[in-house]
Amino acid sequence: MKITKIAKLNNIMKTHQKYLALSVVTALTAMGASVGSIGFAQTVTPLTCSVSASTVSTNQATIMTASGGNGIYQWSGANLNITNAAGSQFAVSYPNPGVYTITVTSAGLNASCNFTVVAAVTGALNCAPGTQNVTLGQTAYFTATGGNGAYTWSSPDLTIINANGSGFSASYASTGLKTLSVTSAGVTDTCAVNVLANTTPVPPVIPGLPNTGGGFNQ
Repeated sequence: MKITKIAKLNNIMKTHQKYLALSVVTALTAMGASVGSIGFAQTVTPLTCSVSASTVSTNQATIMTASGGNGIYQWSGANLNITNAAGSQFAVSYPNPGVYTITVTSAGLNASCNFTVVAAVTGALNCAPGTQNVTLGQTAYFTATGGNGAYTWSSPDLTIINANGSGFSASYASTGLKTLSVTSAGVTDTCAVNVLANTTPVPPVIPGLPNTGGGFNQ
């Protein structure tokens, strides 16, 4: 008699375990998961686009930064002749006032940066050209105007030999988007340089000074 009761109890427990297992699978399926995928779900990082300034002057550089996605970015914009659409940063300058939108794409996601271009104020500090393209090893030239006439140049991408002067020249040994800022009377303006790969040989670079630049008076 006792053996029969124990056998019935075991059968009841097995039945409950079966229904419990089915309930768990059903719940996971309803949430978009499966038993085999628990612990292996991938998190999708939202794609964002941030702009250095929401309002800039005509011919002034606007620098945008992308984050999220899969780390591989593609930039686009209306009426733009883009020489390098890849990278986590993108720079552009416009000669005419207006509202502009730049779009970045990554892993099938899109994000946009919006900014306004206004007419430049006479006498305001200006770093020109706002954006330019050079090839690897080619010298990039910049000019500062406005301010109080005394200029100091700085850049996170350069070893600067002479930081003063209304003009500045720089040579880069690595590709990518580079920035250069000029300060006068407490005001700072920034130029952007897109350094492109060059298929022709370039002169060797002095070790320890991969990217150099210096100011001069014009």
